[in-house]
Amino acid sequence: MMRIFSQLITAFCASSVFIGILYILCPDGVMSKSVKYVLSLAFLLSVVGVSFAVRGGNTDYTLPEYTSADTQALDTAAARQVYAYALAKSQINFKEITVCTNKASDGSIIISKIIIFSDEDAEKIRNALGEVAENYEVEIVNE
Repeated sequence: MMRIFSQLITAFCASSVFIGILYILCPDGVMSKSVKYVLSLAFLLSVVGVSFAVRGGNTDYTLPEYTSADTQALDTAAARQVYAYALAKSQINFKEITVCTNKASDGSIIISKIIIFSDEDAEKIRNALGEVAENYEVEIVNE
């Protein structure tokens, strides 16, 4: 397998160098743009050919299946990062942020509660979160 890969890379590099030399030697004048266009297409075909050969001629593309659990975990992690950034920007020390979510009937994720474990004053944390603290239930656990 490694031998085939190295042969493909060698062929690609050789074609790139050859096409590059022809591109540099291309005459100026009326035919210049046409010749450079053909050389560019030849380079593009060599890139596609190497790509096709590396995949073993397989042109089937399958998109990964995402489950609702995957998207819910990603949404929860994104929300956790936003809240952590807001707290860090206000120089508030916290140990952990837990985001509780519910799934709506249309498949969207709704944040139901935010739990912040911190030794800071609750009012200072609410001020740092701003509008988020007003729109969502924020529980602050002092440790």
